[in-house]
Parts: sequence; structure tokens; C-alpha cells
Amino acid sequence: MNTKCKLLSLSVILVATLGLQAQDLKGKKVLHIDSYHAGFVWSDGMGKAIKEVIQPTGAEIKTVFLDTYRKQSAEHLTQASAEFQTLIQTWKPDVVIVSDDAAMKGVYKPLFHDKDVPFVFCGVNWTAAAYGVPNKNITGMLEVCSISELLTEMKKLRPGKTIGFLGSDTLTAKKDGENCARILGVTMESVYVKTFAAWKQAFLDLQGKQDMVLLGLNMGIPDWDEAAACKFAEENTKVVTGAFNTYMNGMALISFNKLGAEQGEWAATTAIKVMKGTSPGSIPLASNQKGELVINARIATKAGIAVPFDMLQSAKVLE
Repeated sequence: MNTKCKLLSLSVILVATLGLQAQDLKGKKVLHIDSYHAGFVWSDGMGKAIKEVIQPTGAEIKTVFLDTYRKQSAEHLTQASAEFQTLIQTWKPDVVIVSDDAAMKGVYKPLFHDKDVPFVFCGVNWTAAAYGVPNKNITGMLEVCSISELLTEMKKLRPGKTIGFLGSDTLTAKKDGENCARILGVTMESVYVKTFAAWKQAFLDLQGKQDMVLLGLNMGIPDWDEAAACKFAEENTKVVTGAFNTYMNGMALISFNKLGAEQGEWAATTAIKVMKGTSPGSIPLASNQKGELVINARIATKAGIAVPFDMLQSAKVLE
């Protein structure tokens, strides 16, 4: 089944349904705090979906950016969080949507935890317990890796037993690696790197020792070179490599990507429920269920790995 088509169909249904109640929430206000910046692919997908769902209802929506990917100091987070605290107190939104961990860490947890302002989060990796969730004034959708689905697709290309994991030396990448191993019930050789040169060396080393290699986050590698990474992967892939983040499509032979749109749609429809009177704390936490299958045909051809026709039919193919 083409999961991308399934998601697009859901989007059409949601927008059409909400269109029937256009202007129903006129006068209400939604503040969306994005942890990153405009142009960041993952959060752009969430932000676009949030606006597409909220705008037909007549509610006003305002998006602000924490910009913590480009500005990673603790001082920046503290200053930006204080500014957004003032914005919430003066603009008085009916609900605040926060996307990704930084907004939860910098805004919700220290400033609005267990307060009266309703919050909905999305894009928080694996668990929100560190932010005091569950709580009366918040609910959200967790971001998890569809690792079981990805591994099933990887084994269709070339069966294997041992798995390596390669990611940046960051907390999020390590959480992904640990949880993937837990879900699969296996011991993985995991390598976390700080530089692009170390990433390339680990890419080669893991393929010499493992049947399959999972490519985790590259975020946090300061000298990362996207074009060079894609070329390197095309020239040096020997085993099946898999990923679950859109921005690794150019380096992985096969991907089953998490979709920012799914996170944004859920957050926005939940925010609508909150604006209509439902308490956030009464809404159970959710986690993403959908994904987009992507095949990198350039890597498959260079590696001499045949891709079944039915897989090509249901996937997005990079040629």
C-alpha cells in the first residue's frame, strides 16, 4: 500500500471536513512555537499542515521560531523562551502548539507546566516524560521511528541478521539508536560521530562488519556536506542501508520516512478540540503511524542490489 497516497487522502478529508465548519472558531487564537527556523524541512512540513488545518476554521494562527538548530547556546534558548513567555501572556492564545523538543524544554516545562494555558505538542522524540507529561494542560503526538516497517522492507532487498547504526553524537540520535534496538529486540553496533570525516569512516567500517546499516540523524555534525555525503554513499554502499528521516534519502538505499505533515495534522486537529472546550489532559498521547517509502535507485544500481517491481510501484523513487 502506498502510505504517501494514504496520508494525502487523509489530508484532503481533514481539510474538506474542516471546510464545512469554516469560521466556526473565528476570534480564537493559536500560537505555534517552532523549535527551529523557516526552511528547516522537517518542521516546515509540520508548520504547513498546522496552518492548512487551522486556517479554514477562522481561528487566527501565529508562528514564531526558537531557531535552536542554528543557535544552540543555552543563553539563546533562555532569551528566546522569555520573549515567547511575554508573547503568550500579552497575546493570550487559546491554545499553544509546540513542535519538537527544544520548545518543550525551553518554554513549556520551565514556564507553563501545570498552568492554565492549554498546550499541544508534536515532534517530541519517543517520550515526553522529561517535560512533566502527562499533565492537565498538555497533550501531544510523540515522534517515533517506524523501525519494524523499515527493517521489513530492507530484508526484501537482501536478507540479513546483523545491524549497525550510524548517527550524529547527539541525544536524539542516541535515543533513536537505543529505541530501535529495543523495538527490534537485537543488539546493534552503534556508532555516533562528531565530524563528517568520522561519519564517512564509520559508514565504511560498519558495512564491513554488518549485514545491514541504519542511518540515523546527521543533525549536529557541524561540517556536514550534503552533496559530498550523497556522492560518497552512492560510491561506497555495499550492503542495504536504511533511514527513517527525509533528509537522509540521498544517503540511504531505502527509507521509510516519518512525515512532519502527520504530526502537524494531529496537533492542529487536537488544538481545535481544545478550543472547543476539551481539556488537553483528557486527550491521550499519540505517536506517528504513517510513513513514506523511498528507494534511492542510484545507490541500488551502483551497489548491484535489485529492487522488486512491486516495491518500486509503491515507493517514491529517486533516480
